[in-house]
Amino acid sequence: MTRTAHKYGRRAPTRRPSLAFARMFTGQVPTHPPAEDYLAAMKGGWNMLGNDTAGDCVAVTWANVRRLVTAASGDERYPDQDAVWKVYATQNPDFDPHGSADTNGPGSSADNGMDIQTLLERLVLEGGPDGAKPLAFARVDPTSPDEVKAALAIFGFVWTGVVVQQANEAEFAAEKPWDYHRNSPDAGGHSVITGGYGPPGLGPLGGDERFITWAEETSFTDAYWGRNTDEAWVVVWREHLQHPAFLEGVDLETLAADYTALTGRRFPSVTPA
Repeated sequence: MTRTAHKYGRRAPTRRPSLAFARMFTGQVPTHPPAEDYLAAMKGGWNMLGNDTAGDCVAVTWANVRRLVTAASGDERYPDQDAVWKVYATQNPDFDPHGSADTNGPGSSADNGMDIQTLLERLVLEGGPDGAKPLAFARVDPTSPDEVKAALAIFGFVWTGVVVQQANEAEFAAEKPWDYHRNSPDAGGHSVITGGYGPPGLGPLGGDERFITWAEETSFTDAYWGRNTDEAWVVVWREHLQHPAFLEGVDLETLAADYTALTGRRFPSVTPA
């Protein structure tokens, strides 16, 4: 398979205060197979959404998350390229997707990537161009395999920030899992949607972690995940409030209390009994 060109664009994490998934986790992981690929139910159909020409991977991850969450609720809606450019413009106001490197287009100084947490904070306050406003978001500890697996089981995805090595570019072209390479230089920060884990007995997460990047599904080895994952997040959308796995795995009272303690605002939803 011939792979198309691709870009990165995730800025280094800001590490501002945020809700913690570990605090709102009930400790009950919903019933799920020991190996799962939540992305497989989508049957492909992922779009590049500009990440072949611009560093909009964070905005693309937003679109991919919205597709997965709305599909799970039975009403799939996949934000289009115009919506992704609008999200990208929230941190790159001078970027012109139709311009060139000389006119504030792709490759120019206006094509400056995005910070994941800054986008999540904005989405909670203002919503996205699709009209959907998340209720909250929480950080997942990427160094805790059990926490990552629980988050995947409950939400169906983890929004993940990684550092790509040059060797991973060759692995992607060869359709191989991304592994950690001690002597390979870093190529850039990247944002992806992780949505699965592999068979048992192959590592602390059960095997390779499945993710979407550049419109393709591929995987990380556990060595890569342990070395090159900078940040991981879950996002609470209104669709989750009707999902049995979410209601079983999340302590809504703690979530609401922590949200108020962090933001000074009331949690923006009636919590189900």
